[in-house]
Amino acid sequence: MPEYVVGVDIGGTKSHLALFDAEGNIIELGQWGGLNHEGMSGSFVQFENELGQFVNQVFSKNSVSINQVSGAAFGIAGVDTKEQHSIVSQILKKIGFKNFTLTNDAYLGIPAGSRNGVGICAINGTGCTIAGLNKKGDFLQIGGLGYITGDKGGGGAYMGTRMLSEVYNELFRKGTPTILTSYMFENLGITNKYDYVEKICKKINAGNFPLYKCSPIIFEAVKQNDSVAASILREIAESYANGISCMIEELKFPDDDDLYVVLAGSVFVKGDHPLLVDTLKGKVSNDNPGRRIKYNLLNVPNVAGAVIWAFNLLDGKNDYYDKVCSQFT
Repeated sequence: MPEYVVGVDIGGTKSHLALFDAEGNIIELGQWGGLNHEGMSGSFVQFENELGQFVNQVFSKNSVSINQVSGAAFGIAGVDTKEQHSIVSQILKKIGFKNFTLTNDAYLGIPAGSRNGVGICAINGTGCTIAGLNKKGDFLQIGGLGYITGDKGGGGAYMGTRMLSEVYNELFRKGTPTILTSYMFENLGITNKYDYVEKICKKINAGNFPLYKCSPIIFEAVKQNDSVAASILREIAESYANGISCMIEELKFPDDDDLYVVLAGSVFVKGDHPLLVDTLKGKVSNDNPGRRIKYNLLNVPNVAGAVIWAFNLLDGKNDYYDKVCSQFT
């Protein structure tokens, strides 16, 4: 009976399940919507139900039984604490997975973007998380819990709230003028500033203004030399850079080793202006003089990291990087 390896990346807006055969060849890359339990009205119950459907959809299509899965790796948004890890582990066992590893989804960027399988991954997509793994196998996560962890770089949604507040600042706090204001007036169909709060609240409450989709507007404003939009990107870059520098200290990465810092998530990868990434890289390098830091803007999906991790766990060789990544590009 043939055996298979599974890699799963679960995020707040989309999720991927990659099914590979035992020789390292991709069978299917399945896609589902966001499965972060924190964004689901049914929490863990809904998560279990939908993940089970997702797994069954991919496996049934390829005539694969879950008993044929020799190893699996899961990176799941919303697994930030030991309690959450325990709950989700039990769910994976109920679905039928036996030999698996489970981490927060931010960790997947490390094997996907670092050939030696250790380093730091900073995710800026729907949310904001920094994850690190050193040679000793020590893990550390910084951020990812929103206001609890003070995530100033909190992904697209945070950028959306910053954009709205800067418009409000211009209108009612004598803030710096910004072209973001004219954009919002056009989007809301208003000409009077006293209609701003009423209109934007109505749109948000109706689900017609998704905050996490606002980042392209800010990048476009930066391209037009808007100082307010630029300050938002610099603020986010500084927050990430400080977290990365703290990660370097906490995990005690050796000074004489190459240190891979992987930047992943749609805001980093698809941002249509270099200011955010360049500012982050500059600050991290300046704050850590003498270190050989290798920055990698992730060009494969996070789920590639899950697949690599699963294969490496099975035989401990750490030699699947090229074969797996080549099948996602």
